[in-house]
Amino acid sequence: MPEFPRPIIIISKCLGFAACRHDGEMLVFPLAESMKPFVEFIDVCPECEIGLGVPRKPVRIITSDKKRLIQPATGKDLTDEMEIFARSYLGKLNDFDGFILKSKSPSCGIGTTKLFPDSDNKEYLHRQENGFFADAVLRDYPDLPLIDEIQTDDFTLRDHFLTRVFTMSSFREMASSTKLHILLEYHTTNKLLFMAYDKQLMTVMGNLVANKENLPVEQVYEKYLSFLLQIMSKPPATGPVVNAMMHAFGYFSRNLSARDKFIFMQKLQKYREDNSSIFQLKKWFLSKSEEFNVDYLLKQTFFSPYPQELSIVRK
Repeated sequence: MPEFPRPIIIISKCLGFAACRHDGEMLVFPLAESMKPFVEFIDVCPECEIGLGVPRKPVRIITSDKKRLIQPATGKDLTDEMEIFARSYLGKLNDFDGFILKSKSPSCGIGTTKLFPDSDNKEYLHRQENGFFADAVLRDYPDLPLIDEIQTDDFTLRDHFLTRVFTMSSFREMASSTKLHILLEYHTTNKLLFMAYDKQLMTVMGNLVANKENLPVEQVYEKYLSFLLQIMSKPPATGPVVNAMMHAFGYFSRNLSARDKFIFMQKLQKYREDNSSIFQLKKWFLSKSEEFNVDYLLKQTFFSPYPQELSIVRK
């Protein structure tokens, strides 16, 4: 099994870390429990950090002259305190690879937080907002992986998030060397993965690593990181993933029986119909790569972008 880096993820504290919700409850979040052996979590509750107790009177986002954070029961306007905290907290962070935030929260919601016309009205507006802390995250770190606990129920979004944070963590760990041959090794082991996202951009990244322009190494790393963030900004489409699979298939297809080739085509068709079946397809690839001793494929992160224990989510 491959050795994985240990991503650092900022997570809402109420997602299984502390009973800090306004009602004094803590949510059960199975994915976080599964991730703990493989990830370093930094948990935070912005509402507690600005001095609101547990339990506490609920806060809400209202819109008047501007978006504001209000505690209706006390009439407190907490907008400035939350904005100052978010800016200060994010500014003090060092190395990290992504965020998992609480949906619908006035502080952490990602486009899922109810917006009210004022502090007294029980009817919310028919549009939703980001929480104040999430706003700061999106402003300061728009390119880093960000997801909420409800989105992790979606296979495609969860797989994409986990792939990104482990790939980013690996780059962060590798970049401390600032050596071209280390960057070349990184690109080579991620080549099929990047092909599955965007083959054209993968080629551009490969040309950059070749450094035919004799750029300073630091500049090569800087440009490579910008391409890395770009290539993984959206989940891969089915077509490019299939193309990457077909490319990998060519490494041992001549050694396969007609029956094995038929099995591969069946698995590929199943993936086209249900992308969550990709785990079975990748497992098949790894078994054949081992059988025919295709070392190049065995080293490809495409087949194991993150620990296999995280591919099964307990509900």
